[in-house]
Amino acid sequence: MNKIFIALMLGSLALVSSCKKEDLGPKPTDLDQASITAEPGPGSILLKWSIPQGADYRYVRVSYTNPATNKPAMRLASIHSDTLRVDGLLARYGTIEFKICPIGEKGAEGTTHTISAQAKPLPKITKITDAAAEKLVLAAGADDLFVSDPESSEGPKAHLIDNNNATFYHESWSGTKRPMPHYIVMKLPRTVKAFHFFMKARNNGNRSNPVEMGIYTSDTFDGNFDLEANKAVLVKSLTGLPDAQAADYTSPVMLADKAYTYVWFQIKKVYNNQAYAALAELHVFAHKTEVYDPETGETTNE
Repeated sequence: MNKIFIALMLGSLALVSSCKKEDLGPKPTDLDQASITAEPGPGSILLKWSIPQGADYRYVRVSYTNPATNKPAMRLASIHSDTLRVDGLLARYGTIEFKICPIGEKGAEGTTHTISAQAKPLPKITKITDAAAEKLVLAAGADDLFVSDPESSEGPKAHLIDNNNATFYHESWSGTKRPMPHYIVMKLPRTVKAFHFFMKARNNGNRSNPVEMGIYTSDTFDGNFDLEANKAVLVKSLTGLPDAQAADYTSPVMLADKAYTYVWFQIKKVYNNQAYAALAELHVFAHKTEVYDPETGETTNE
């Protein structure tokens, strides 16, 4: 009796197992292995394939081992997708193997194709700290200050950095007036990546205030006010600057792509479209930064 019961049970299990296999449906259309590629990106890998003609799978399953946890991971892409980006990766994880398999409507698996790739490093993240800004004093004084359109009769450039609101720098008004833009270039006492500037307008009824400016940085300055030749990099464009008599202006903190020696103040427009600008003071303040490297998990101060 026991033998008959065991035989019936085994037969039932075999029948159930057979039904389950049948429930998975037919094997779906395979992907063309030659079309499968893996493109490394910063902290990610973009997997691509061609959707085969007459595709009948429900989705594409991408399986891999998550290197951060060393546990199996899976991502799915619909039949309408021919790409899948796997992110959250680091270059230091090395080469990662991906198994790509189409899955049928009822769960049947197609042919699994394997491809490997290594993510590119994630960029470092620079953050401006809350430490107090440092007012920079030009090492050579006015000799580290370069102006494109000075007036010969008054307002020397040295007045821009003399900490005296009663004096002023004036651009050329008595001779030939060049069209905008005009330039003021400062050679800083050290390279700076994060900075802001303070500008004090002249206390005069003409209100010759710059109201539109471009702020650039460069490693060198050849004495010519040519942005391209000096490989100057635009950091920020400023519009709507204050036009009141003796107005104060403190810029937002600006972050360049790296530390530079020169800061360029490109004067693009003066209040009331005047042909020249006049300023009482102009100073640059340096800010400290810290850099986080996601590849190492370390933070360093700059």
